[in-house]
Amino acid sequence: CEEILAIPILAGKKTDSEKFAGALYTLSIEALMPDGKVLQMGTSHNLGQGFAKAFGISFLGKDGKKELPWQNSWGVSTRLIGAVAMVHGDDKGLVLPPRIARHKVVIVPIIFKGKEAQVLKKAREIENQLSPFGALLDEREEYTAGWKFNEHELKGTPLRIEIGPRDVEAGQVVLVRRDTGQKENIKEKDLAKKVAQTLDDIQKSLLANAKRFLNSRITKVKNFKELENAVKEERLALAEWCGSTACEAKVKEKTGAKSVNMPKDRVDAAIKRA
Repeated sequence: CEEILAIPILAGKKTDSEKFAGALYTLSIEALMPDGKVLQMGTSHNLGQGFAKAFGISFLGKDGKKELPWQNSWGVSTRLIGAVAMVHGDDKGLVLPPRIARHKVVIVPIIFKGKEAQVLKKAREIENQLSPFGALLDEREEYTAGWKFNEHELKGTPLRIEIGPRDVEAGQVVLVRRDTGQKENIKEKDLAKKVAQTLDDIQKSLLANAKRFLNSRITKVKNFKELENAVKEERLALAEWCGSTACEAKVKEKTGAKSVNMPKDRVDAAIKRA
């Protein structure tokens, strides 16, 4: 989630009331969406030996005797696609992290009458030069350059390269970032290096921005009133918990909020202290 989708997650252990039914325990990774709701990005369940008993699953041990296996269940699902759209998208459409974009760069030629051949020739050379980045040359004649800009912004293509007659003469292109909209003139000889650097920066920037948002929405609460206020403000409340299921149910009843998980780093620290 973090290294490829650029979505920061909260890793931790589910409470007994929130764990997978029948499991010994459940671990989860959760992500905060822009609307303040938490999306479960993936889970891992220690099923123990209970399911093996229920379904008659066994294996022969080294001593030839039947043994009950310990089982687990884990995975992620297509909800990650929705998470990418929600976490990084804007009013123009998708913003794809470069590491998941099929076409990391789109090349849009700016065509003027009488200059078509030289512009397209150079655009195709650039497409070949940037083939390691899955470069796509959009040379469709039935659409204007502006229409193409909008379409590829909607699809979330990380980088756009604009090239017109003047750019060909100057030996340069215009490089446009999808995430910030920043434009920059780049010399053709420096293009491949600059594209690689910019894609890496976009990937890091998307994660950094999402992390800032996540951290800005977490509030450490010291009492029930602060917890209620945090929930009303659609914030994530980081609260100490006594471990009582009845206490957890009471919080849910009074605030409508449920526990996300017990942060892994804090659980690990508690185990070390014990």
